[in-house]
Amino acid sequence: EEEEEKVFLPENFVLLSDNKLKSKDINDVRNYCKQRGLSLNDFWRFRLGTCLKGKFRRRVIIPSFDSEGNLNYYVARSIDERIPKYRNATAHKNDIIFNEINLDWRKPITLVEGPFDLMKCDWNSTCLLGSLLSQKSKLFKKIIENKPEVILGLDHDAIEKTHNIAKTLSYYDCNVRLIKTDNITDIGNITREQFLYLKSKAKPWKSNDRLKLMISSIKSGSII
Repeated sequence: EEEEEKVFLPENFVLLSDNKLKSKDINDVRNYCKQRGLSLNDFWRFRLGTCLKGKFRRRVIIPSFDSEGNLNYYVARSIDERIPKYRNATAHKNDIIFNEINLDWRKPITLVEGPFDLMKCDWNSTCLLGSLLSQKSKLFKKIIENKPEVILGLDHDAIEKTHNIAKTLSYYDCNVRLIKTDNITDIGNITREQFLYLKSKAKPWKSNDRLKLMISSIKSGSII
């Protein structure tokens, strides 16, 4: 068997929750997180960090841990208009479940797109690291194996992808509910209270929901 590639946090990684660390860069990263609605509790809850120097300086680093507590991925988002905006771990996204350590597969699982969306969810949630759920991914296989109810909360511009995911999961006898995200361009920019309210209104997905979406998207004069 091939050994899984080990993931290590960037050199000089420090926790944002460590109040003993003070510098302009660290304060700027903390302020960026606070502007996105995150609190000190969130710094602890998601083990947020940054680096004091190097290519990860002035980036929010969001680590991910597997079911046994081992680091399996991280996302590093620049707080400035730097290119690239993200510097992530080299591990393949299909091979990891983001922060699986937090998940109870016997309970409903909420799926959102990215880590900043995830930080607005309740505990039993994970993110796709994108807007697709590959059937080859570890996350998909784990869902099919355990068959928890899945609550999808993707941004509104990914509505078609949301229905495709729901259709695939339903094919494998998974119950799916959809969070209505009309007029929300980025879940990561709303409050946790707003997200939980939208989640409480999530409705079961039905096969004709996708058909209705396809019909509504047909432009006037198009031939079916």
